[in-house]
Amino acid sequence: MYNSLARVSAAVLTAAVLCGCAANTAAGIRLETAEYETDTAIVYAERPVFSLMKNRALADELNAAYEKEADDALAAFEELARDGAEIRGGNKYVFELRRDIKYNKNDFVSIVSEIYQYTGGAHGSSMRSAGNINTLTGEDVLLGDLFSDNNYKTLLDRLIENEVRDNPDEYSDLWEKPQIKESNQKDFYVTDEGIVIFYQPYDLSYYARGFVEFTIDYEDISGYLKPEYQKLAPPPRGEPADQFRAKSPPSGFVTSF
Repeated sequence: MYNSLARVSAAVLTAAVLCGCAANTAAGIRLETAEYETDTAIVYAERPVFSLMKNRALADELNAAYEKEADDALAAFEELARDGAEIRGGNKYVFELRRDIKYNKNDFVSIVSEIYQYTGGAHGSSMRSAGNINTLTGEDVLLGDLFSDNNYKTLLDRLIENEVRDNPDEYSDLWEKPQIKESNQKDFYVTDEGIVIFYQPYDLSYYARGFVEFTIDYEDISGYLKPEYQKLAPPPRGEPADQFRAKSPPSGFVTSF
């Protein structure tokens, strides 16, 4: 279906290939964009296409998975728009699927996908998911997979608690204390600055607040990351990567060692 959407699209845009970092540890990724409009609906969808990877089979697997994800989401929306009631005020049904490549180097790719749908009412609905991929092993990396210490949730809870306490204006509208639960295992992405843990609208605050995010700096967690994920964190300027170590654990944190 996605390929057919691309054919009927008013324009198909291809982003620049994102590759070419040191030691060729980045994947080649481009974003294919399809959009169209009917009498009742407006659709915009992006799909990442992987290439230039050492593991070609993994690239094919990822491309098939992202295409199926887009197809399934669009099929569900098209059925809703076809069978749904006419929206008051002459508004159209809206579907947007956007991707953001947050990290692509050191044999690791982090892609955020956001779906926005409007099917009538006061406002639409938004949902975010993230794909975190070890391109060496093909592993779909969960939050807990990054850490060598089983008490990582205690560490992250403490760091998030400190962030909320130190920024009361930014987080004054939270109606629930953020905590790391098993349901959060996929709700994160990786950047050059750290690991960003996000919560969906209504999880911690009202819809207009949007996605609530907490950035966990590498310097606070690098000593707890598994050896294969230590390289996600850039070394301090002028210091070799293999000498980079985390700060001491936060006060009160007990490791399992």
